[in-house]
Amino acid sequence: MNPLVIGVGNRWRRDDGVGPCALAVLSTQLPDDVDAATLDGEPSRLLDAWAGRSFVLVIDAIRTGAPAGTLHRLDGLDEDLRPAPSASSHGPGIAAAVALGRALDRLPDQLVVLGLEPSDTSDGDGFSDAVMAAFDDLVSKAAEEVVAHVPQ
Repeated sequence: MNPLVIGVGNRWRRDDGVGPCALAVLSTQLPDDVDAATLDGEPSRLLDAWAGRSFVLVIDAIRTGAPAGTLHRLDGLDEDLRPAPSASSHGPGIAAAVALGRALDRLPDQLVVLGLEPSDTSDGDGFSDAVMAAFDDLVSKAAEEVVAHVPQ
């Protein structure tokens, strides 16, 4: 199966829309043999999307307590990846999907998560200043991940 890039989030929850918006920009740069999907973060949909994949990149807004606009790169298969109760405004989050995938033996061979620390996940569109300032770097890092992990 082709590698996959997933943008997770809700465009109508301000900074929470960073995943789908970054994917929209990145999709114009993806090689033809890389698939793209926008998802809401619900674990079973993530499991279905990444089942059988060799490489998956997930782009999402994640809360760790770091300053807004901080870019995080996580190994999604890391045994230490733990669900955080407030990690996302759209559901249980990536860590919960990974835990379920591990239990069901439905994980990709490689899973990289690029997360951007949000500031404002209230209703509405448009990013906070901190997320807007980091957005281009997020897209660049996502492109680098694809180039590094996908044979050209």
